[in-house]
Amino acid sequence: MAEKRTILYIEDDAHARNLVRKILQRDFDVLTAQNGLEGLDILKQRTPDLVLTDLNLPDLSGEVIAARIRAIVGEGLPIVAMTAHNEKQVRERALAAGCIGYITKPIDSRTLVATIHDFLGGRTEQLGEADQRRATKEMQATLTSQLEQTVRKLQEDNAELRNLERAKTAFLTQVSHELRTPLTVLSGYIQMLCQQLQADPTVNPRYVELANMAATGLQRLHTVMNEVVVMARLAANQVDAFMAPVLIGDVARQAIEEYRTALERRRLRLEMSGDCWEQVIMADAALLRLAFSNLISNAIKATPDGGAPIGFHIGKQADVLHVRVSDHGIGIQPEQLRLLFKPFYTNIDVNRGRTSKTDFMGMGLGIGLTVVARIVEAHNGRAWASLLIVAVALG
Repeated sequence: MAEKRTILYIEDDAHARNLVRKILQRDFDVLTAQNGLEGLDILKQRTPDLVLTDLNLPDLSGEVIAARIRAIVGEGLPIVAMTAHNEKQVRERALAAGCIGYITKPIDSRTLVATIHDFLGGRTEQLGEADQRRATKEMQATLTSQLEQTVRKLQEDNAELRNLERAKTAFLTQVSHELRTPLTVLSGYIQMLCQQLQADPTVNPRYVELANMAATGLQRLHTVMNEVVVMARLAANQVDAFMAPVLIGDVARQAIEEYRTALERRRLRLEMSGDCWEQVIMADAALLRLAFSNLISNAIKATPDGGAPIGFHIGKQADVLHVRVSDHGIGIQPEQLRLLFKPFYTNIDVNRGRTSKTDFMGMGLGIGLTVVARIVEAHNGRAWASLLIVAVALG
């Protein structure tokens, strides 16, 4: 039995798409796409014997699709336009764009299979030289108009996105101000309560533990709130980085000290290496410390209790300052590396992880490394990741 020839049908109307597939599937292997871009994606993976395409698609016109197909596979693939418009001008533009013919709608189910066989057998419809020139000129004018409309729509969408971004940043900033004062007051009272409970030997130890848990939770909430606001403001270029000469080693050591207790509790060791710890750079010390803190937290969460040492390296490559934080923990798949700095991405199973900046497999909002990347970019640097290392280069 001869192998069926393949037809790719591009049509946004589901009813028409299903109808044509049912009519053709006994004689042909039918691939379908619901828009032009999907059709082009299919074409790049598998070359059919013939393409049927509607001329009025929501994303790309039939003329554009025909031109793109010709650019991808050349002149050998027959393209047949399907249109409900029977005007001579529409048909001529389709032929000028590279179609070998057209089929008018509504579809005649009795003749469609035979018509497809005719086109596969070499049937073509051609324009006269004068008609070809005129149709090509009209098609170019149509494509230019479509391009102008697309550019205008993109400009409008970009303006709307910028307005939404400004509104989001303003909202987050306002929320942070509204929350910061009561959080600060509450944290102060909780700290006082913890101190008083710890100083009273008659207090039930469970109450001391609960008070400490409340203090830790408030601190975590405060940290998350700050990270969200910093990320939003950095994304909107609304953070004023207070650049001043700073000793990078001092900033790194301050960030490391934040996790001293957690490292001891988890039986982990952090090893410092490199020969540029005493390097003075122009930086915003507070932002840089936040970036280093997030890098360390990320490595701690990826390392099991008592696991291999975490590395913190400050050195130079080609006169560019590099900071590398490495771990030998849970690892990451190579295809996930490009996603690490995307907002809200995490490679930890949300069903297994728990909220923590220092526990093994601890969960966060998935913005820690995004904040790192934005801070580094504000310092004219870049951030990247390999299988074991997250690194930054500072300009």
